Amino acid sequence: MSIFEEGLARLVRMMARNIDQAAYLGELIEAEEYLELSAPIGLDIVCFRYNPAGLDTEALNHLNKSILVELQQSGIAAPSYTTLNGEYCLRVAISNHRSRFEDFDLVVGEILKIGKRIT
Repeated sequence: MSIFEEGLARLVRMMARNIDQAAYLGELIEAEEYLELSAPIGLDIVCFRYNPAGLDTEALNHLNKSILVELQQSGIAAPSYTTLNGEYCLRVAISNHRSRFEDFDLVVGEILKIGKRIT
């Protein structure tokens, strides 16, 4: 139905933009001292965590859970989470055709703000 409604070319462009946005989010994460990628970026999925250094895995897991809850409750963004090798991380799956590059600047800024405030 989506192909019929939007057309294949438009769907391909939207998917390609979401993949570009995932790469952009990865670049933002890699540029920040307190953020780290938890896995290679898979097309439109980015897994990462806030890591101010000096915390053990349990403390980092708790910190990132708290960041996720506050981020979701604020209404700014609604990432999900996953656990990779025992490490809780934030998971952003970009599939919304309305996502803008600025949205990722905002979410990274808010994660940093929340993380710094609660550590």
